[in-house]
Amino acid sequence: MNDVSCQVGNTPEVEIEGIIFKRDDMNPSGSVKDRGIAYQLDWVKKQGIKDLVISSSGNAAISACYFCKRLELNLFVFVSPKINHKKLDILHQYPFQVFINKRAKSESIKFAKRNNFFHLRSSADPRGTIGYQEIAKEILEDRGNQGGWGQINSIFIPVSSGTTLVGINEGFGRQGFLPQIHAVQTTAINSIARLFDRDFRPSKTSLADSLVARTTPRRKQLIGIITKSKGFGWVIADDEIIEASQWLEGRKLLTSFEGAAALAGIWKARKKNWQLGKVVCLLTGKRYI
Repeated sequence: MNDVSCQVGNTPEVEIEGIIFKRDDMNPSGSVKDRGIAYQLDWVKKQGIKDLVISSSGNAAISACYFCKRLELNLFVFVSPKINHKKLDILHQYPFQVFINKRAKSESIKFAKRNNFFHLRSSADPRGTIGYQEIAKEILEDRGNQGGWGQINSIFIPVSSGTTLVGINEGFGRQGFLPQIHAVQTTAINSIARLFDRDFRPSKTSLADSLVARTTPRRKQLIGIITKSKGFGWVIADDEIIEASQWLEGRKLLTSFEGAAALAGIWKARKKNWQLGKVVCLLTGKRYI
């Protein structure tokens, strides 16, 4: 089979101290973005499209480079000057042109329109959520093998554009099951979570440098999903991220600050006496140091 989407997913889970960690940092290119990008690229390849554009904070661009090389597609990458330098080093290892621009997203859209290239923008692509649906299916299947779906009560998801969260919700819906869905954002970027969580002090920057979307076309949909599931939004500060990251590292889970933020969200919810039941923490990317 030539489809690259069959190469992603089925990531392991590990339960530590009552929290189930879904290890999507162990996807082929190192992040949950592989699920969405691989599905989109399978469709692109079947349409005969050859030239693509992506703007990214890092992980999605790395994923796109990884799979575009395998599918022999041509990719143009737009990133911010603020990108993690380790991620930029990885991008430069691929045979694709990388543009560093302060207005990476808007410039990438203009570039794609000007050249009639396909833009890999998952937040605006109706196919963007489909690859993430498998996360829900995998979680439920794994729990089913251990005694039934009722063991899962809540899931914490780091949120930028929200595409992953929407896809996971769709996946649960296809299985006829809906746990509490909790969105985790930072004190720097929190357009969704701040509608729920007011207990934080805003900051200008965050260690979780992949959570960068200040606006999203899915805003109304995200709020509806969280509310319907009886979940919540949690805003997390850098000191909480550092504490969670050190806890994870002490248990040999070397994951990104975004995953640590999700764990910090669980801790914050517990401190607020939130009844989470059996909880899943989505680890969305590997650590770049």
